[in-house]
Amino acid sequence: MIETPNSLLRYFKKEEHACQFVSGSARFGILEYYREIEDVRRDASEGRSSVYFRAPHPIYSTVISLNRYYILSTAHADADVSYLARKYGYFMVRINSPQELLARIQAAWQNHELAQDDGAFIAPVEYTKDELRDADASYLSPVYLTYSQKHRSYEEDREYRYLLKCKVDVKRVWESHLILTLPDCEDICTLSTVRE
Repeated sequence: MIETPNSLLRYFKKEEHACQFVSGSARFGILEYYREIEDVRRDASEGRSSVYFRAPHPIYSTVISLNRYYILSTAHADADVSYLARKYGYFMVRINSPQELLARIQAAWQNHELAQDDGAFIAPVEYTKDELRDADASYLSPVYLTYSQKHRSYEEDREYRYLLKCKVDVKRVWESHLILTLPDCEDICTLSTVRE
């Protein structure tokens, strides 16, 4: 199990979206969506791992998973609140029990047509894309980096992701977002407005 902070933060540009989240409407975006989105969340390399392995001549490895992943992004509670509010929105939801939110997401996801067993989980983002790392025996970039790796330029976000791993379906036209309906989360979430 991934060790998570005692609380996580989620930012919204619109108060109504923050309220919807607190009331149990969890909106996830498919990783590929963020490659082409036209705002600060854009990352053209999202959903792909990319590393250089230490060797006399560094070896480049990139991996793309056959499984699609939907993500719900949050930030570590110790991240710079003012910076994140300016970047993502001034309506901040503090998730006071990240593991309880995960349990609710897992319960809602388990019966979804796209769900895989144990397919809902949380992962911290690793800010190591295109950097050197020690090689493993196969010289393949670790698969977990396909859904949890970004360039160091995003490091101030201190992101933790709730992830939904989907079954492989090569014929499906994938929706950019999906919404999971959870029980009301007012008991584990607190909405506030960031003031500068």
